[in-house]
Amino acid sequence: MTELEKCRDHIDHIDKELIDLLARRFRYAERIGRIKREQGISVLQSARWDNILSSRREYAIKAGLSEMFTRDFLQLVHSESIRIQEGINGGND
Repeated sequence: MTELEKCRDHIDHIDKELIDLLARRFRYAERIGRIKREQGISVLQSARWDNILSSRREYAIKAGLSEMFTRDFLQLVHSESIRIQEGINGGND
């Protein structure tokens, strides 16, 4: 196996791990959606989102990721979490 093939093989494994982690994260988003529905809490929690965006951005930048990529990635993940929770809550929030 060439060095290039080894690197690609590592990336393939990491991609699978990322997908597994995202699936796990979204299962928690489902649980949170159910809790919010039971407690009558709005799906969108602006203060929580601001905190996530700030703290994760700082962590990602320290890890060597660009601020733009981090913001876009977090927004995409957040949008999917909101979609999942709104589905649980009937889309009323």
